[in-house]
Amino acid sequence: MSDTQAREQAVDVTQSVVVQAPAGSGKTTLLVERYIALLQCVESPEEILAITFTKKAAAEMRRRILSYLAPDYCDWESHEAGIREKVKKIRHRIAEWALVENPQRLEIRTIDSFCHSLARTMPIAGQLGPVPSPVDQPQKLYRTAARITLQDNVEEPQLTSARTNLLAWCDHDHYRVESLIAQLLAKREQWLRIINSGGHFDRAQQDRFLSLVVSGRIEAVQRQLVDALRAKGIAVSEILACCAKAIECLREEHDHHPLFSLENITECPTSDVSDLARWLGFSELLTTHKGGFRKTLTKTLGFPPKSDHKEAMLKILENLSEFESLAQDLSDIRHLPDPHYSDEEWEILEDLITVLRYA
Repeated sequence: MSDTQAREQAVDVTQSVVVQAPAGSGKTTLLVERYIALLQCVESPEEILAITFTKKAAAEMRRRILSYLAPDYCDWESHEAGIREKVKKIRHRIAEWALVENPQRLEIRTIDSFCHSLARTMPIAGQLGPVPSPVDQPQKLYRTAARITLQDNVEEPQLTSARTNLLAWCDHDHYRVESLIAQLLAKREQWLRIINSGGHFDRAQQDRFLSLVVSGRIEAVQRQLVDALRAKGIAVSEILACCAKAIECLREEHDHHPLFSLENITECPTSDVSDLARWLGFSELLTTHKGGFRKTLTKTLGFPPKSDHKEAMLKILENLSEFESLAQDLSDIRHLPDPHYSDEEWEILEDLITVLRYA
């Protein structure tokens, strides 16, 4: 199978193209050939812009273009015939522009570099004044911003109140709060877009997001559990029958227990957040707090010694023991948050947003 036609189309500068191909198939060579083809169509090389993700990719592309444009280049390979012909046509332009002597005229940039160049050329529109230089490791800047935000000499009533509440929430551990702010500043692209112009989260919307996260985790566990039970030929009803007898034993000594949420159900709970308590019951029944399936069952869990339902449940657990990832995920359900923010949690969240906006 030949892809010659697709390659010729990819370097046709009269049309826009998207090239998708696996690693090592020659995408960079195509891009270089297209760039050289564009040098035939412009009055100056600065009119052509090539953008890459990394500095390494930009440097490699620049190196290859300059090597092809060098007057003494003679190491042409068979697949570079198209590039060689294009270079011949622009020899006079290469000399006129002095590209080999002035490689900075080739506008081959990373995304960050391109955006920075735009900001630097428009200091008033960008409202930055003198444009600061980007840094590769900004963690120190995030921590400095967090530290300044927590200083008492920053006098803004709303910020002062939010800062005080946030510090009290963290037992006045300044370093802990400073670290939290610095970490969140490093991920600001994840939360800036969901703050409205007033600087507050929409509570109803955030409750929906939180519920989606919780239900998503439950759904993944439900799917794993159903697959594991099917693989071992175990019916959910068998587990629930053992659980029902355990609940009867627990009723004699307890008014509240996680297993009570599984009372009177006949099938696997749904992935809806309304069934979170039942999944907590399943987590308590089947797994340890460290993340594995239970190897022993005691009276405190509703399984007295030598009871029939204890032996049946141990057999089920033994059959499931090979599904380690299921055990871990099922155990982790204990750590899922409540799918709705409490009033106290919401107040702290708003205080955190106030502090973050200033930081």
